[in-house]
Amino acid sequence: MSWLFSSSNLENIEVGYKRFLWGFWDREAGKKQRENWRRFIASYNRIKSFDSAILQTTRGDVHAFGIIKEKFYDDQTPVWPQELEQNRVLFPWRVSFSFMMFSTEKICRHFIEIENYIDGYGLGAMSNNDLTSIIDEIVKRSGFQLKGSMQ
Repeated sequence: MSWLFSSSNLENIEVGYKRFLWGFWDREAGKKQRENWRRFIASYNRIKSFDSAILQTTRGDVHAFGIIKEKFYDDQTPVWPQELEQNRVLFPWRVSFSFMMFSTEKICRHFIEIENYIDGYGLGAMSNNDLTSIIDEIVKRSGFQLKGSMQ
């Protein structure tokens, strides 16, 4: 399965890349989180090892790609700048990565269908076609050669 993780800023994506980590809000973070909790936790529970994830800003600018290692809950370890400033964990629903690619420059711009996106959590399921088009753009920009199937 392929996932889209989004952030309001590039700095969070870069920190996630450096730490091989991503995090999502807890239920009590705000109104959107409370309203969309059931959809979020159902999707979060479907995330599996070896799934792929695209990390982008909320403007749709893709900056990273990763292969998921595991998911876990950690309410003890602040990681992202906002958490460090407040000295508390804001994004305890975590995903770790075994592999990541990152660029400070936008790789491409991509939006998924709104029904596949969980507002307030920055999480969405991606189709294989969405993932393939982003991987194709990464290959084109990097000069890498890719052989195989994304199916």
